[in-house]
Amino acid sequence: MDWTVKYFVSLTSHELYAILQLTAEVFGVEQNCVYQDMDNKDQLCFHLMGWYNDQLVAYTRLVPPGLSYT
Repeated sequence: MDWTVKYFVSLTSHELYAILQLTAEVFGVEQNCVYQDMDNKDQLCFHLMGWYNDQLVAYTRLVPPGLSYT
């Protein structure tokens, strides 16, 4: 597994697409979550990605202190 972490503006279009695809699969399909994932916080977060054989298999965003909760 190869791990990378990037700020939002540094993500490539391929990485962003893979993130959107994986989160839609996990939250929309597997967890049947009806809440919108886009919350305008991604632009201020770091994005941790786990790649295996050029496929995104793990992802989380790292939210800076104070952005969501005080």
